[in-house]
Amino acid sequence: MSFSVSEVVVVLLVALLVIKPEQLPDVAFTLGRFTQSVRRALLKIKQEVNGFIEPTEKSDERK
Repeated sequence: MSFSVSEVVVVLLVALLVIKPEQLPDVAFTLGRFTQSVRRALLKIKQEVNGFIEPTEKSDERK
């Protein structure tokens, strides 16, 4: 997923309108932590699904 410069500027302007400038660093930090936890959860789910799929694929190859 990539963002253009104009999209980032629009998001920052909206954030400044909705959130007080003093709170912006805290909100950005919290959003970054949330994004990191979601990525970790998705990676863990992906690994678990692959763990179930790989043995099945290997048993299909043997037949």
